[in-house]
Amino acid sequence: MGISAIRGAVSDKSYTVVGTTLEEIDKDIEKKGPPDPNESKRYSGSCRGKVEVAIKESDIEHEVKSAGGSFTATATLKSGSVTSTAVITVPKLASDKDLSDAAKKEWRRFLVFVGVHERGHADSYYQVACDVGKDLNSMSGTGTGKSEKDAKIAATKALYAQIVKKYGGAAMDDLVKADAKAYDSKTKHGESQGAVLKTSIK
Repeated sequence: MGISAIRGAVSDKSYTVVGTTLEEIDKDIEKKGPPDPNESKRYSGSCRGKVEVAIKESDIEHEVKSAGGSFTATATLKSGSVTSTAVITVPKLASDKDLSDAAKKEWRRFLVFVGVHERGHADSYYQVACDVGKDLNSMSGTGTGKSEKDAKIAATKALYAQIVKKYGGAAMDDLVKADAKAYDSKTKHGESQGAVLKTSIK
């Protein structure tokens, strides 16, 4: 079966913005919006992602061969998980009572497309989890020993060493950041998806 990719929880947060016109609201977003993890600039929304690998000893299986009094084992993953989670942050207007009907309509449209953009990030993080899962399923570790037990231990160590080398430390965070950067580059931070407030509407 192998390791599985899991789409974990996607939670929502908001920050409050104020203004009597769309232009004022946009300026407040520029001051209060969440900072991009790859840039110093603030944007209207954000989607902070995490991709985590969970493997335990029982997730590893071994194939053992013996020859000439020694044993050779190959360790692979029969189960385990790679889970993506995300926290989406979008603006929330304190009050729209001073906005015209046209401005209210534009604000609602803008929020929809900010949401579309940020959920796209969450979908992309899940794809990272899928890709990591496929890679982990292709890995194997080989070890030898005078007993079957020793060979299995050596093979397990070799498999773990491969996994840690590629995905240990800050590697997973770096993968998520790189994915966010690529998605934002492709969508121009949501501009190509309509996530830009038309401040000319009065």
